[in-house]
Amino acid sequence: MKAFFSILLSLFACASYAKTDTYVGSTPANIVVRDFLGISSTDSIDFIRWKLEIGTDGYRLDAEYGRASAGSPGFIDRKQVAFDGQLTHSGNRYTLSHAGKVISILELNANVLHLLGPGNNLLIGNGGYSYSLNNVQPVRTDAFNIPSVQTAAGNPLVFEGRTPCQELSALLGLNKGPACNKMKWYFLLYQDSLTGKPSYFLMGGIAYKIETMTRGSWQVETGPNGKAVYRLYCDTWSRPLRLLKGDDNTLFFTGADERMLVGNQDFSYTLNRRKEPYPRIER
Repeated sequence: MKAFFSILLSLFACASYAKTDTYVGSTPANIVVRDFLGISSTDSIDFIRWKLEIGTDGYRLDAEYGRASAGSPGFIDRKQVAFDGQLTHSGNRYTLSHAGKVISILELNANVLHLLGPGNNLLIGNGGYSYSLNNVQPVRTDAFNIPSVQTAAGNPLVFEGRTPCQELSALLGLNKGPACNKMKWYFLLYQDSLTGKPSYFLMGGIAYKIETMTRGSWQVETGPNGKAVYRLYCDTWSRPLRLLKGDDNTLFFTGADERMLVGNQDFSYTLNRRKEPYPRIER
Protein backbone atom coordinates (compact mmCIF):
# COMPACT_ATOMS: atom_id res chain seq x y z
CA MET A 1 0.00 0.00 0.00
CA LYS A 2 2.84 2.40 0.88
CA ALA A 3 4.46 1.63 -2.44
CA PHE A 4 1.18 2.40 -4.22
CA PHE A 5 0.85 5.82 -2.56
CA SER A 6 4.51 6.61 -3.27
CA ILE A 7 3.95 5.90 -6.95
CA LEU A 8 0.75 7.96 -6.92
CA LEU A 9 2.52 10.94 -5.34
CA SER A 10 5.30 10.66 -7.90
CA LEU A 11 2.74 10.71 -10.71
CA PHE A 12 1.12 13.86 -9.26
CA ALA A 13 4.53 15.51 -8.98
CA CYS A 14 5.34 14.65 -12.58
CA ALA A 15 1.98 16.03 -13.68
CA SER A 16 2.63 19.31 -11.84
CA TYR A 17 5.93 19.75 -13.67
CA ALA A 18 4.96 18.18 -17.02
CA LYS A 19 5.16 21.65 -18.58
CA THR A 20 7.53 24.06 -16.89
CA ASP A 21 8.67 27.56 -17.69
CA THR A 22 12.00 28.66 -16.24
CA TYR A 23 12.66 32.26 -15.19
CA VAL A 24 15.94 33.74 -14.01
CA GLY A 25 17.13 37.09 -12.73
CA SER A 26 19.05 38.96 -10.05
CA THR A 27 17.16 41.07 -7.53
CA PRO A 28 17.83 43.17 -4.44
CA ALA A 29 17.03 41.63 -1.06
CA ASN A 30 14.28 43.65 0.59
CA ILE A 31 12.34 42.36 3.59
CA VAL A 32 9.53 40.81 1.50
CA VAL A 33 11.99 38.63 -0.41
CA ARG A 34 14.13 37.79 2.63
CA ASP A 35 11.09 36.69 4.60
CA PHE A 36 9.90 34.36 1.83
CA LEU A 37 13.34 32.83 1.28
CA GLY A 38 14.06 32.50 4.99
CA ILE A 39 17.09 34.82 4.88
CA SER A 40 17.98 36.68 8.05
CA SER A 41 17.33 40.42 8.00
CA THR A 42 20.83 40.93 9.42
CA ASP A 43 22.71 39.06 6.66
CA SER A 44 24.78 41.38 4.45
CA ILE A 45 23.43 40.82 0.93
CA ASP A 46 23.95 42.80 -2.27
CA PHE A 47 21.72 40.69 -4.49
CA ILE A 48 19.89 37.40 -4.97
CA ARG A 49 20.12 35.31 -8.15
CA TRP A 50 16.91 33.40 -8.91
CA LYS A 51 16.06 30.32 -10.93
CA LEU A 52 12.31 29.74 -10.76
CA GLU A 53 10.72 26.75 -12.52
CA ILE A 54 6.94 27.09 -12.73
CA GLY A 55 4.71 24.08 -13.36
CA THR A 56 0.95 23.64 -13.48
CA ASP A 57 0.36 23.90 -9.74
CA GLY A 58 3.84 23.74 -8.27
CA TYR A 59 7.26 25.33 -8.58
CA ARG A 60 10.93 24.76 -7.89
CA LEU A 61 13.07 27.65 -6.65
CA ASP A 62 16.87 27.75 -6.50
CA ALA A 63 18.42 30.96 -5.20
CA GLU A 64 21.96 32.13 -4.55
CA TYR A 65 22.72 35.22 -2.51
CA GLY A 66 25.53 37.15 -0.85
CA ARG A 67 27.82 40.10 -1.34
CA ALA A 68 28.74 41.03 -4.90
CA SER A 69 32.20 40.31 -6.24
CA ALA A 70 33.73 43.48 -7.67
CA GLY A 71 34.09 43.46 -11.44
CA SER A 72 32.11 40.25 -11.98
CA PRO A 73 28.50 39.04 -11.66
CA GLY A 74 29.45 36.52 -8.96
CA PHE A 75 29.50 36.48 -5.17
CA ILE A 76 32.23 36.86 -2.55
CA ASP A 77 30.45 34.60 -0.06
CA ARG A 78 27.80 32.67 -1.97
CA LYS A 79 24.97 31.06 0.00
CA GLN A 80 22.12 28.99 -1.36
CA VAL A 81 18.52 28.13 -0.67
CA ALA A 82 16.34 25.72 -2.65
CA PHE A 83 12.85 24.32 -2.19
CA ASP A 84 9.64 23.20 -3.91
CA GLY A 85 6.28 24.71 -3.16
CA GLN A 86 2.65 25.09 -4.12
CA LEU A 87 1.57 27.58 -6.74
CA THR A 88 -1.77 29.16 -7.58
CA HIS A 89 -2.45 31.18 -10.72
CA SER A 90 -5.26 33.73 -10.91
CA GLY A 91 -5.45 36.01 -13.92
CA ASN A 92 -1.97 37.46 -14.41
CA ARG A 93 -0.82 36.80 -10.85
CA TYR A 94 1.06 33.85 -9.36
CA THR A 95 1.09 33.14 -5.64
CA LEU A 96 3.96 30.99 -4.39
CA SER A 97 3.61 29.23 -1.03
CA HIS A 98 6.26 27.56 1.11
CA ALA A 99 6.61 26.81 4.83
CA GLY A 100 3.74 29.12 5.76
CA LYS A 101 5.14 32.01 3.68
CA VAL A 102 3.75 33.43 0.44
CA ILE A 103 4.95 35.82 -2.22
CA SER A 104 3.07 37.15 -5.25
CA ILE A 105 4.42 37.63 -8.76
CA LEU A 106 2.85 39.50 -11.66
CA GLU A 107 3.10 38.02 -15.15
CA LEU A 108 3.82 41.06 -17.32
CA ASN A 109 3.76 38.66 -20.25
CA ALA A 110 4.97 35.13 -20.98
CA ASN A 111 8.58 36.35 -20.92
CA VAL A 112 8.83 38.65 -17.91
CA LEU A 113 7.61 38.27 -14.33
CA HIS A 114 7.87 40.91 -11.61
CA LEU A 115 7.81 40.38 -7.85
CA LEU A 116 5.06 42.11 -5.89
CA GLY A 117 5.13 43.69 -2.47
CA PRO A 118 2.48 44.98 -0.04
CA GLY A 119 -0.73 46.00 -1.78
CA ASN A 120 0.35 43.94 -4.81
CA ASN A 121 2.51 46.84 -6.00
CA LEU A 122 5.54 46.20 -8.20
CA LEU A 123 8.65 46.02 -6.02
CA ILE A 124 11.11 48.83 -6.72
CA GLY A 125 14.72 47.89 -7.33
CA ASN A 126 17.83 50.08 -7.38
CA GLY A 127 20.62 51.16 -9.70
CA GLY A 128 22.07 47.66 -9.83
CA TYR A 129 19.17 45.22 -9.77
CA SER A 130 15.43 45.09 -10.37
CA TYR A 131 12.72 42.66 -9.28
CA SER A 132 12.06 41.28 -12.78
CA LEU A 133 12.59 37.63 -13.75
CA ASN A 134 13.20 36.56 -17.36
CA ASN A 135 12.09 33.52 -19.34
CA VAL A 136 15.12 31.49 -20.48
CA GLN A 137 13.17 30.49 -23.62
CA PRO A 138 11.30 33.66 -24.58
CA VAL A 139 8.45 33.61 -27.05
CA ARG A 140 7.26 36.32 -29.42
CA THR A 141 4.47 38.29 -27.75
CA ASP A 142 2.95 41.77 -27.80
CA ALA A 143 1.36 41.33 -24.37
CA PHE A 144 1.90 43.75 -21.51
CA ASN A 145 -0.47 43.01 -18.67
CA ILE A 146 -0.50 46.41 -16.96
CA PRO A 147 -2.80 49.18 -18.17
CA SER A 148 -0.68 52.25 -17.43
CA VAL A 149 -2.11 55.27 -15.64
CA GLN A 150 -0.44 58.67 -15.98
CA THR A 151 -0.20 59.69 -12.32
CA ALA A 152 3.55 60.17 -11.80
CA ALA A 153 4.50 63.33 -9.93
CA GLY A 154 7.90 64.87 -9.47
CA ASN A 155 10.13 67.10 -11.54
CA PRO A 156 12.43 65.61 -12.55
CA LEU A 157 11.35 61.99 -12.59
CA VAL A 158 14.47 60.00 -11.68
CA PHE A 159 15.05 56.45 -12.96
CA GLU A 160 18.08 54.16 -12.85
CA GLY A 161 19.07 50.59 -13.59
CA ARG A 162 21.41 48.17 -15.33
CA THR A 163 20.60 46.11 -18.42
CA PRO A 164 22.32 43.65 -20.73
CA CYS A 165 24.49 45.48 -23.24
CA GLN A 166 24.49 44.01 -26.73
CA GLU A 167 20.82 44.26 -27.73
CA LEU A 168 20.44 47.91 -26.73
CA SER A 169 23.82 48.74 -28.26
CA ALA A 170 22.63 47.36 -31.60
CA LEU A 171 19.21 48.97 -31.24
CA LEU A 172 20.59 52.47 -30.60
CA GLY A 173 23.65 52.20 -32.84
CA LEU A 174 26.15 52.51 -29.98
CA ASN A 175 28.69 50.04 -31.41
CA LYS A 176 29.70 48.55 -28.07
CA GLY A 177 32.36 45.84 -28.30
CA PRO A 178 31.66 42.14 -27.66
CA ALA A 179 33.15 42.39 -24.16
CA CYS A 180 30.34 44.71 -23.06
CA ASN A 181 27.93 42.67 -20.91
CA LYS A 182 26.00 45.43 -19.12
CA MET A 183 24.92 49.05 -19.46
CA LYS A 184 24.19 51.43 -16.61
CA TRP A 185 21.35 53.92 -17.02
CA TYR A 186 20.49 57.05 -15.07
CA PHE A 187 17.78 59.43 -16.30
CA LEU A 188 16.40 62.76 -15.09
CA LEU A 189 13.11 63.31 -16.94
CA TYR A 190 12.05 66.95 -16.82
CA GLN A 191 8.54 68.30 -17.47
CA ASP A 192 7.35 71.77 -18.39
CA SER A 193 6.59 73.57 -15.13
CA LEU A 194 3.43 75.18 -16.59
CA THR A 195 1.88 72.45 -18.74
CA GLY A 196 3.32 69.35 -17.03
CA LYS A 197 4.18 67.93 -20.46
CA PRO A 198 7.52 66.19 -21.11
CA SER A 199 10.29 68.66 -21.86
CA TYR A 200 13.85 67.30 -21.86
CA PHE A 201 15.96 64.65 -20.14
CA LEU A 202 19.48 64.40 -18.81
CA MET A 203 21.36 61.11 -18.87
CA GLY A 204 24.62 60.23 -17.21
CA GLY A 205 26.45 58.46 -14.45
CA ILE A 206 26.60 59.18 -10.75
CA ALA A 207 28.94 62.03 -9.77
CA TYR A 208 29.29 63.39 -13.33
CA LYS A 209 29.15 67.15 -13.62
CA ILE A 210 25.60 68.10 -14.51
CA GLU A 211 26.75 70.26 -17.44
CA THR A 212 28.40 67.22 -19.09
CA MET A 213 25.34 64.97 -18.91
CA THR A 214 23.80 63.96 -22.24
CA ARG A 215 20.64 65.91 -23.05
CA GLY A 216 17.67 64.86 -25.16
CA SER A 217 13.92 65.23 -25.54
CA TRP A 218 11.12 62.89 -24.57
CA GLN A 219 7.40 62.38 -24.99
CA VAL A 220 4.67 60.07 -23.75
CA GLU A 221 2.27 58.21 -26.02
CA THR A 222 -0.69 56.15 -24.83
CA GLY A 223 -2.09 53.49 -27.13
CA PRO A 224 -5.68 52.23 -27.36
CA ASN A 225 -4.74 49.24 -25.18
CA GLY A 226 -3.77 51.58 -22.32
CA LYS A 227 -0.02 51.11 -22.69
CA ALA A 228 1.97 54.26 -21.98
CA VAL A 229 5.25 54.47 -23.89
CA TYR A 230 8.01 56.93 -23.03
CA ARG A 231 9.98 57.81 -26.18
CA LEU A 232 13.41 59.34 -25.59
CA TYR A 233 15.29 61.07 -28.42
CA CYS A 234 19.03 61.70 -28.39
CA ASP A 235 21.34 62.89 -31.18
CA THR A 236 23.85 60.12 -30.45
CA TRP A 237 21.26 57.34 -30.92
CA SER A 238 20.22 55.92 -34.29
CA ARG A 239 16.59 55.63 -33.15
CA PRO A 240 14.51 56.64 -30.10
CA LEU A 241 14.65 54.64 -26.90
CA ARG A 242 11.26 53.20 -25.94
CA LEU A 243 10.22 52.54 -22.34
CA LEU A 244 6.92 50.98 -21.28
CA LYS A 245 5.44 52.39 -18.11
CA GLY A 246 4.65 49.69 -15.56
CA ASP A 247 3.57 52.02 -12.78
CA ASP A 248 4.88 55.25 -11.30
CA ASN A 249 8.06 53.48 -10.16
CA THR A 250 9.03 51.08 -12.95
CA LEU A 251 9.79 51.39 -16.66
CA PHE A 252 10.56 48.52 -19.03
CA PHE A 253 12.78 48.67 -22.13
CA THR A 254 11.31 47.56 -25.45
CA GLY A 255 12.60 46.95 -28.91
CA ALA A 256 11.72 49.09 -31.93
CA ASP A 257 8.54 47.01 -32.23
CA GLU A 258 7.56 48.00 -28.65
CA ARG A 259 7.74 44.39 -27.46
CA MET A 260 9.32 43.96 -24.04
CA LEU A 261 12.99 43.00 -24.09
CA VAL A 262 13.94 39.90 -22.11
CA GLY A 263 16.99 39.91 -19.84
CA ASN A 264 19.16 37.18 -18.38
CA GLN A 265 20.20 35.82 -14.99
CA ASP A 266 22.30 38.90 -14.23
CA PHE A 267 20.39 41.88 -15.62
CA SER A 268 16.83 42.72 -16.60
CA TYR A 269 15.48 45.42 -18.90
CA THR A 270 13.92 47.41 -16.07
CA LEU A 271 14.41 50.92 -14.72
CA ASN A 272 13.64 51.74 -11.08
CA ARG A 273 12.56 55.10 -9.75
CA ARG A 274 14.56 57.06 -7.18
CA LYS A 275 12.91 59.53 -4.83
CA GLU A 276 15.39 62.25 -5.79
CA PRO A 277 18.51 62.76 -7.94
CA TYR A 278 21.94 61.89 -6.64
CA PRO A 279 23.91 64.86 -5.26
CA ARG A 280 25.75 66.43 -8.18
CA ILE A 281 28.70 68.63 -8.88
CA GLU A 282 27.50 71.87 -10.45
CA ARG A 283 30.90 73.19 -11.54
